[in-house]
Amino acid sequence: MSETGVREGHVAGEGAALVHLTAARGSGPTPAHRLLAQRFRVLALETPGVPASPEVAATLAGTLQSLGVERFNLMATADAAPTALWLALHAPERVLAMVLEAPAPMPAPSHEASLERRLPGLATPTLLLVGTRDDVAGPAPGRAYKALMPNAHLVFVYDAGPAVGADRPEAFAEVAIDFLERREAFVISRAATVIHP
Repeated sequence: MSETGVREGHVAGEGAALVHLTAARGSGPTPAHRLLAQRFRVLALETPGVPASPEVAATLAGTLQSLGVERFNLMATADAAPTALWLALHAPERVLAMVLEAPAPMPAPSHEASLERRLPGLATPTLLLVGTRDDVAGPAPGRAYKALMPNAHLVFVYDAGPAVGADRPEAFAEVAIDFLERREAFVISRAATVIHP
């Protein structure tokens, strides 16, 4: 998919597929990836400079299908969160659950089918993970997404910055794995919570 600016980063592990979208170039596996790979087949895709849109979501869905990834869990970091949301809206029957790590603010609507208008109809179980020391986007985007999405859960991870999975890999993996395996029955309460060290 190089013509769209999306490229495969790395694959690790076995089990159910976990597709991780990241906007950062050259972001290699983190300790959190290694922990996630103990339970999932982690497929990382880099999307640097690719604006979130329904068209990009359709291309990603087609690419994943061509790779033999039919149904999958979806994870996105920072600026890749809107792309993940469009993908879940495009193929809701294929996305089992979603984890958004330090999600970037919602993009301004650029056309009639704005993301903000579509999110109230997204039923995909979604976990929003935000670090308590996130000085980039802070908690506002996570709160905004949670307010719009009927099946979203917001969790704050203590002593983590915007790279929650790098700063607190064990805490990140513990809550993400529990959520992806048990969806709404995961151990964290539905209220906003802080994961302590």
